[in-house]
Parts: sequence; structure tokens; C-alpha cells
Amino acid sequence: MGKQKLVKGIIFGAVIGGLVSLGDRDTRRYVRSKCQVTKQRAQFYIKNPSDLVRELNQFYQKGSEQLSTGLSQALEILNQLQEMTRKIDKK
Repeated sequence: MGKQKLVKGIIFGAVIGGLVSLGDRDTRRYVRSKCQVTKQRAQFYIKNPSDLVRELNQFYQKGSEQLSTGLSQALEILNQLQEMTRKIDKK
């Protein structure tokens, strides 16, 4: 019960905060321009779904490579720490 109230409160607060922020002219312009860009991109991808699939695939591959690199670096650091602790234990 409490969890539902929390989620509803967060959503309600976000909606009210968003509406209040639209009182500013610059914010309205910004939101309008972002909506126009999003609409144009959506229309492009509707007409060219293969481009969407290609870009998603590239995004996935890049993220996968970055994750792999990060994990490799973390493992290397752990190996170095393990080697240092072995040296300390021998002393």
C-alpha cells in the first residue's frame, strides 16, 4: 500500500513540477524545439526502419565494447592488487 502511494506521489510531483516549469518562456521554447526534433526523428525512423535497426546495433556494439574494456581493466587492477598482497604476505 505504501509503495503505491510513493510511486503515485513521485509521478504526481513530476507532472506538477513539469507544468510549473512550463510557465517560463525559455523552457516552453526548449520543450517545443525538442518535441519537433523528436517528431522529425520518429518520422524518419518510421520511413526508414532499417536505419533504426542499424543504429541500435551500433549503439549495442559500442556499449558492449566499452563494458568489455571496463571489465578487463577492473580484472587487471584486481590481479595487480592480488600480486601486491602476495608480496606483502611474503614479507
